[in-house]
Amino acid sequence: MKSNQRWVFAFWVYFGILMSISMAAYLRIIPTEISKFPYYDTILHFLLLGIAAYLGHLALNKRKIQIFNISLPLASLIVMVFCILDEMIQLLIPYRSFDLVDLGADLCGIVLFTWFAERQNLNKSEKPQP
Repeated sequence: MKSNQRWVFAFWVYFGILMSISMAAYLRIIPTEISKFPYYDTILHFLLLGIAAYLGHLALNKRKIQIFNISLPLASLIVMVFCILDEMIQLLIPYRSFDLVDLGADLCGIVLFTWFAERQNLNKSEKPQP
């Protein structure tokens, strides 16, 4: 199995897990015990979306697009668009709430984990980046 195929597989498995968590939140079936942990929601936003950006960036072979002469990681932009859409949809759901802190945690996780992915060596024959 090629190196990239493993990242693509890992991304899609993780995407399924992420969608399951999202659906559980919308259906209000997330265990209430988790709310006992302070800032659990913000921490999970940071980790879950950061990991999605990491796996997506590697699955797309670190593909970037040019926007206003700035090279931006495609997977990270896609993840961020979905984060914004999800938060906007929450405005329409009475038992969910739009939260800029969640959006900020999403962005921080996406940026950090994309940076981790950039440092990941995709070719085993190359030396790791400093």
